[in-house]
Amino acid sequence: MPGQQNILRLLSLLRPHTANVPKIRVGSRGDGGYVVNDDLAGLEGVISLGIGNEVSFDLNLAQMGTSVFQYDPTVDGPPVRHPRFIFRKLSWARHDSEKTRSLPTILAENGVQDSRDLLLKFDVDDAEWNALEGINPELLARFRSIVGEFHWLQRINEVPFFEVAWRTFFLLTRQHIVTHIHPNNCCGVEVVYGVVIPRFVEITFMRRDRAIFTPSHDPIPSVLDYPNVPGNPEIVLTPFGY
Repeated sequence: MPGQQNILRLLSLLRPHTANVPKIRVGSRGDGGYVVNDDLAGLEGVISLGIGNEVSFDLNLAQMGTSVFQYDPTVDGPPVRHPRFIFRKLSWARHDSEKTRSLPTILAENGVQDSRDLLLKFDVDDAEWNALEGINPELLARFRSIVGEFHWLQRINEVPFFEVAWRTFFLLTRQHIVTHIHPNNCCGVEVVYGVVIPRFVEITFMRRDRAIFTPSHDPIPSVLDYPNVPGNPEIVLTPFGY
Protein backbone atom coordinates (compact mmCIF):
# COMPACT_ATOMS: atom_id res chain seq x y z
CA MET A 1 0.00 0.00 0.00
CA PRO A 2 1.26 3.55 -0.65
CA GLY A 3 0.90 4.97 2.88
CA GLN A 4 2.55 8.17 4.09
CA GLN A 5 6.08 6.78 4.34
CA ASN A 6 6.11 5.42 0.78
CA ILE A 7 4.57 8.60 -0.59
CA LEU A 8 7.30 10.64 1.07
CA ARG A 9 9.92 8.27 -0.38
CA LEU A 10 8.43 8.84 -3.83
CA LEU A 11 8.38 12.61 -3.42
CA SER A 12 12.00 12.56 -2.23
CA LEU A 13 12.94 11.66 -5.81
CA LEU A 14 11.55 15.06 -6.78
CA ARG A 15 13.41 17.12 -4.20
CA PRO A 16 14.61 20.24 -6.07
CA HIS A 17 18.31 21.07 -6.39
CA THR A 18 20.13 24.24 -7.31
CA ALA A 19 22.54 23.98 -10.24
CA ASN A 20 25.54 26.19 -10.92
CA VAL A 21 23.78 26.96 -14.22
CA PRO A 22 21.17 29.67 -13.58
CA LYS A 23 17.50 29.21 -14.35
CA ILE A 24 15.57 31.31 -16.84
CA ARG A 25 11.99 31.45 -17.99
CA VAL A 26 11.37 30.45 -21.60
CA GLY A 27 8.04 31.35 -23.17
CA SER A 28 5.10 33.29 -21.83
CA ARG A 29 4.55 34.66 -18.35
CA GLY A 30 1.75 32.21 -17.83
CA ASP A 31 0.56 28.85 -19.10
CA GLY A 32 2.89 27.54 -21.79
CA GLY A 33 6.04 29.10 -20.38
CA TYR A 34 8.51 26.96 -18.44
CA VAL A 35 11.49 27.50 -16.17
CA VAL A 36 14.65 25.68 -17.30
CA ASN A 37 18.35 25.96 -16.64
CA ASP A 38 20.15 28.17 -19.12
CA ASP A 39 21.91 25.28 -20.83
CA LEU A 40 20.40 26.05 -24.21
CA ALA A 41 23.37 27.06 -26.36
CA GLY A 42 24.22 24.43 -28.94
CA LEU A 43 21.01 22.44 -28.63
CA GLU A 44 20.54 20.17 -31.64
CA GLY A 45 16.81 19.84 -31.31
CA VAL A 46 13.75 20.26 -29.11
CA ILE A 47 11.12 17.53 -28.90
CA SER A 48 7.85 19.30 -28.07
CA LEU A 49 5.01 16.90 -27.27
CA GLY A 50 1.62 18.56 -26.94
CA ILE A 51 1.43 22.14 -28.19
CA GLY A 52 -2.25 23.12 -28.35
CA ASN A 53 -2.66 26.80 -29.09
CA GLU A 54 0.31 28.06 -27.03
CA VAL A 55 3.81 27.68 -28.45
CA SER A 56 5.72 30.55 -26.86
CA PHE A 57 8.25 28.11 -25.36
CA ASP A 58 8.87 26.52 -28.76
CA LEU A 59 9.01 29.90 -30.48
CA ASN A 60 11.64 31.29 -28.12
CA LEU A 61 13.86 28.28 -28.76
CA ALA A 62 13.27 28.35 -32.51
CA GLN A 63 14.26 32.03 -32.55
CA MET A 64 17.54 30.96 -30.93
CA GLY A 65 18.19 28.77 -33.95
CA THR A 66 17.05 25.38 -32.63
CA SER A 67 14.80 23.07 -34.64
CA VAL A 68 11.60 22.20 -32.75
CA PHE A 69 9.88 18.89 -33.57
CA GLN A 70 6.24 19.24 -32.55
CA TYR A 71 3.65 16.48 -32.04
CA ASP A 72 -0.02 17.02 -31.21
CA PRO A 73 -3.11 15.19 -32.51
CA THR A 74 -5.56 17.83 -31.27
CA VAL A 75 -4.58 20.66 -33.64
CA ASP A 76 -3.78 20.94 -37.33
CA GLY A 77 -0.62 22.91 -36.72
CA PRO A 78 0.98 25.47 -34.44
CA PRO A 79 -0.90 28.76 -33.98
CA VAL A 80 2.12 30.67 -35.29
CA ARG A 81 4.60 29.61 -37.93
CA HIS A 82 8.37 29.47 -37.82
CA PRO A 83 10.81 27.92 -40.34
CA ARG A 84 12.30 25.79 -37.54
CA PHE A 85 8.96 24.26 -36.52
CA ILE A 86 8.43 20.72 -37.83
CA PHE A 87 4.89 19.65 -36.92
CA ARG A 88 3.23 16.23 -37.02
CA LYS A 89 -0.40 15.61 -36.15
CA LEU A 90 0.41 12.54 -34.06
CA SER A 91 0.20 11.48 -30.42
CA TRP A 92 3.05 10.52 -28.14
CA ALA A 93 2.56 6.97 -26.91
CA ARG A 94 4.43 3.93 -25.68
CA HIS A 95 4.11 2.14 -29.03
CA ASP A 96 4.00 3.20 -32.67
CA SER A 97 0.84 3.07 -34.73
CA GLU A 98 -0.77 4.95 -37.59
CA LYS A 99 -1.67 7.76 -35.15
CA THR A 100 1.02 7.48 -32.48
CA ARG A 101 4.77 7.64 -32.12
CA SER A 102 7.04 6.34 -29.39
CA LEU A 103 9.95 8.46 -28.19
CA PRO A 104 12.60 6.30 -29.93
CA THR A 105 10.73 6.68 -33.23
CA ILE A 106 10.30 10.41 -32.71
CA LEU A 107 14.05 10.81 -32.38
CA ALA A 108 14.77 8.57 -35.36
CA GLU A 109 12.28 10.15 -37.76
CA ASN A 110 13.77 13.57 -37.03
CA GLY A 111 17.35 12.40 -37.43
CA VAL A 112 18.48 13.22 -33.89
CA GLN A 113 18.69 9.68 -32.50
CA ASP A 114 22.45 9.96 -31.97
CA SER A 115 22.49 13.40 -30.36
CA ARG A 116 23.09 14.03 -26.67
CA ASP A 117 22.21 17.71 -26.94
CA LEU A 118 18.43 17.68 -26.97
CA LEU A 119 15.63 19.11 -24.86
CA LEU A 120 12.35 17.30 -24.18
CA LYS A 121 9.18 19.23 -23.33
CA PHE A 122 5.76 17.63 -22.87
CA ASP A 123 2.22 18.47 -21.78
CA VAL A 124 0.05 15.64 -23.05
CA ASP A 125 -2.93 15.56 -20.69
CA ASP A 126 -2.13 12.39 -18.70
CA ALA A 127 -0.63 10.41 -21.61
CA GLU A 128 2.86 10.93 -20.16
CA TRP A 129 2.57 8.05 -17.71
CA ASN A 130 1.95 5.41 -20.36
CA ALA A 131 4.32 6.94 -22.89
CA LEU A 132 7.26 6.89 -20.46
CA GLU A 133 6.69 3.29 -19.36
CA GLY A 134 9.52 1.02 -20.37
CA ILE A 135 11.73 3.65 -22.01
CA ASN A 136 15.41 2.78 -22.07
CA PRO A 137 17.22 5.09 -19.61
CA GLU A 138 19.97 5.59 -22.19
CA LEU A 139 17.40 7.17 -24.48
CA LEU A 140 16.55 9.79 -21.87
CA ALA A 141 20.27 10.48 -21.46
CA ARG A 142 20.15 12.12 -24.90
CA PHE A 143 18.30 15.06 -23.33
CA ARG A 144 20.21 17.77 -21.51
CA SER A 145 16.94 18.90 -19.95
CA ILE A 146 13.45 17.47 -19.59
CA VAL A 147 10.49 19.63 -18.63
CA GLY A 148 6.96 18.32 -18.45
CA GLU A 149 3.61 18.59 -16.78
CA PHE A 150 2.48 15.59 -14.76
CA HIS A 151 -1.24 15.10 -14.31
CA TRP A 152 -3.47 13.75 -11.54
CA LEU A 153 -0.58 13.22 -9.14
CA GLN A 154 -3.00 12.94 -6.21
CA ARG A 155 -3.80 9.44 -7.45
CA ILE A 156 -0.62 8.18 -5.80
CA ASN A 157 -2.90 6.92 -3.02
CA GLU A 158 -4.00 4.23 -5.51
CA VAL A 159 -1.68 1.23 -5.66
CA PRO A 160 -1.53 0.83 -9.49
CA PHE A 161 -0.92 4.55 -10.04
CA PHE A 162 1.65 4.73 -7.22
CA GLU A 163 3.62 1.94 -8.88
CA VAL A 164 3.54 3.70 -12.25
CA ALA A 165 4.56 7.03 -10.68
CA TRP A 166 7.41 5.37 -8.78
CA ARG A 167 8.77 3.74 -11.95
CA THR A 168 8.39 6.97 -13.92
CA PHE A 169 10.15 9.25 -11.46
CA PHE A 170 12.84 6.67 -10.69
CA LEU A 171 13.51 6.47 -14.44
CA LEU A 172 13.59 10.24 -14.87
CA THR A 173 15.98 10.76 -11.97
CA ARG A 174 18.49 8.06 -12.85
CA GLN A 175 20.52 10.41 -15.04
CA HIS A 176 18.74 13.70 -14.35
CA ILE A 177 17.98 15.70 -11.23
CA VAL A 178 15.04 17.98 -10.44
CA THR A 179 15.93 21.66 -10.62
CA HIS A 180 12.47 23.25 -10.62
CA ILE A 181 8.91 22.50 -9.54
CA HIS A 182 5.85 24.63 -10.21
CA PRO A 183 2.36 23.47 -9.24
CA ASN A 184 -0.25 24.32 -11.87
CA ASN A 185 -2.85 26.46 -10.11
CA CYS A 186 -5.63 25.26 -12.41
CA CYS A 187 -6.79 22.36 -10.32
CA GLY A 188 -5.87 22.71 -6.67
CA VAL A 189 -4.39 20.16 -4.29
CA GLU A 190 -5.40 17.12 -2.28
CA VAL A 191 -4.13 15.94 1.06
CA VAL A 192 -3.01 12.33 0.61
CA TYR A 193 -2.05 10.56 3.83
CA GLY A 194 -1.37 13.97 5.36
CA VAL A 195 0.82 15.12 2.44
CA VAL A 196 -0.24 18.08 0.28
CA ILE A 197 -0.18 16.96 -3.37
CA PRO A 198 -0.86 19.31 -6.32
CA ARG A 199 -3.07 17.62 -8.90
CA PHE A 200 -0.98 19.00 -11.79
CA VAL A 201 2.69 19.91 -11.47
CA GLU A 202 5.36 21.12 -13.87
CA ILE A 203 8.80 19.61 -13.22
CA THR A 204 12.17 20.45 -14.77
CA PHE A 205 15.00 17.89 -14.82
CA MET A 206 18.62 18.54 -15.78
CA ARG A 207 21.13 15.87 -16.77
CA ARG A 208 23.57 15.21 -13.97
CA ASP A 209 26.70 15.76 -16.08
CA ARG A 210 25.65 19.27 -17.11
CA ALA A 211 26.15 21.04 -13.76
CA ILE A 212 27.08 20.83 -10.10
CA PHE A 213 24.05 20.48 -7.84
CA THR A 214 23.24 21.29 -4.22
CA PRO A 215 19.91 20.89 -2.38
CA SER A 216 17.62 23.84 -3.00
CA HIS A 217 15.87 25.89 -0.33
CA ASP A 218 14.22 28.28 -2.79
CA PRO A 219 10.52 29.03 -2.36
CA ILE A 220 7.89 27.25 -4.44
CA PRO A 221 6.66 29.09 -6.47
CA SER A 222 9.79 31.06 -7.31
CA VAL A 223 10.26 34.57 -8.67
CA LEU A 224 10.43 33.06 -12.17
CA ASP A 225 6.99 31.47 -11.90
CA TYR A 226 3.65 32.89 -13.00
CA PRO A 227 0.13 31.54 -12.50
CA ASN A 228 -1.08 29.16 -15.19
CA VAL A 229 -4.57 30.53 -14.60
CA PRO A 230 -4.54 34.31 -14.09
CA GLY A 231 -6.67 35.34 -11.15
CA ASN A 232 -6.24 32.06 -9.28
CA PRO A 233 -3.81 32.12 -6.37
CA GLU A 234 -0.58 30.24 -6.83
CA ILE A 235 -0.18 26.94 -4.97
CA VAL A 236 2.47 27.51 -2.30
CA LEU A 237 4.46 24.45 -1.28
CA THR A 238 6.81 26.27 1.13
CA PRO A 239 4.47 28.21 3.44
CA PHE A 240 7.01 28.32 6.28
CA GLY A 241 9.78 29.67 4.06
CA TYR A 242 12.28 26.90 4.67
